[in-house]
Amino acid sequence: GYSVDNSLRFNDDDSAYLNRTFGTATNRKKWTWSGWVKRGNIGSSITRLFSASTAQAGIYFRNTDELHVSSTIGIDVQVSAKSRDPSAWYHIVVAMDTTQGTASNRLKIYINGLVTTDFASSTYPTLNSEDQINNSTSHYLGQSGSSSQYLDGYLAEVHFIDGQALDPTSF
Repeated sequence: GYSVDNSLRFNDDDSAYLNRTFGTATNRKKWTWSGWVKRGNIGSSITRLFSASTAQAGIYFRNTDELHVSSTIGIDVQVSAKSRDPSAWYHIVVAMDTTQGTASNRLKIYINGLVTTDFASSTYPTLNSEDQINNSTSHYLGQSGSSSQYLDGYLAEVHFIDGQALDPTSF
């Protein structure tokens, strides 16, 4: 065995998660979440990587093992590819920029350095809409905030960038 610096282990049986409430809302139109993810339980339930408030805005794996990004501002993007290897680390980057003129440029999902373009569903936010992510509300790693959708697995090198929509080369 070995240890991975700056990593966390989440056991869904322990209901483990982290949360922080931002005191002041900042840029709710533009942000980036990046993290290395190693899944534990596969195909068993919805598992949250990152979420904001009880509005279910966030990044998660569905019980069918597809990565999903959703929000109350109309985002509903589900990656077609399945992430079913519990021995693999996945580098996931989600970049939001609702100021982009083209709808499909307002939310970018990268997995292992490659932009994802094959989606089971893809509803993008409207121009200049403001998400619950980065609002002055509770934000969670490893849980949804309003239900028992706990992560079972590992997160490492997690970054949340306010005010910039970055690609994987920034991490």
